Amino acid sequence: MHLGIQHGMASAILAALLVAPSVRPQRSTFAYQPGTYRYAVATTVERTQDQPADRPPFAFQVVTKQQVTLALAPLAADTLDLTITVDSIDVSSSLAAPAPNLDRIRGAKLKGKISSTGRLYVFQAPANADPETAALYGAFRRFLIPLPSTAVSVGSRWVDTTTDRVTKEGLDVTTRTITTSRVAGDTTIGGQPAWRVERNSVVEAHGAGTEAGRPLKLRNDGTIAGTHYISARGVYLGSTSTQRAEMLLSAGESNTSMPIVQTIKSTVEPLPKR
Repeated sequence: MHLGIQHGMASAILAALLVAPSVRPQRSTFAYQPGTYRYAVATTVERTQDQPADRPPFAFQVVTKQQVTLALAPLAADTLDLTITVDSIDVSSSLAAPAPNLDRIRGAKLKGKISSTGRLYVFQAPANADPETAALYGAFRRFLIPLPSTAVSVGSRWVDTTTDRVTKEGLDVTTRTITTSRVAGDTTIGGQPAWRVERNSVVEAHGAGTEAGRPLKLRNDGTIAGTHYISARGVYLGSTSTQRAEMLLSAGESNTSMPIVQTIKSTVEPLPKR
């Protein structure tokens, strides 16, 4: 099951909001606004994997729909307490397999600390966390996008480079992501002046481990293209994104590889306050 929210197509509701007349936000220093916000998150994963002995490729699709609550509370001059609560989750799949048990995910609270401009200070699953909870932390790690600490306006550009190291399915994986962001324009969403931020990432990952005594190697190259909407006063207003990846998993001394092609389309949409 993939719970990632590396971000696909906006719904009719979001599209309708975006046609409202544009009101240009003024150039200003950005900061996320403390408060409580709700979102619908939908992710579709399509994966195809080659099979040995001339067997047809193994392909499947997994669709995950969630409603989450984001809470930001002031902690220090440049620090916000961050809590993401999974209010509901539903997973459907084309795989002929039993449905996953989602009881430990529903109601899960993910906690961390973040700068006022969206740069994570702390966001890590507890050492004793079950695999499902650990996966949630990885999936929501980039829910809020970072913006520069300098003044922002239409035309602003910046580049972020991150390196993550995780152990997943017996592999120690290092992922390097280079993201170029640009405030491509402005709009009005729900009456709020907002920026349209386009983000394009290049992702390179490699890993090694063992399975049943056999050495394993992983290589993953991919891209992420997304559009995010943020109000000038610091409220996240949703996103759409598509991630494409080509993975090579090599097993055994023969270094036999099994290519995997994966596409992830995601949307994040604001929900009304309760």
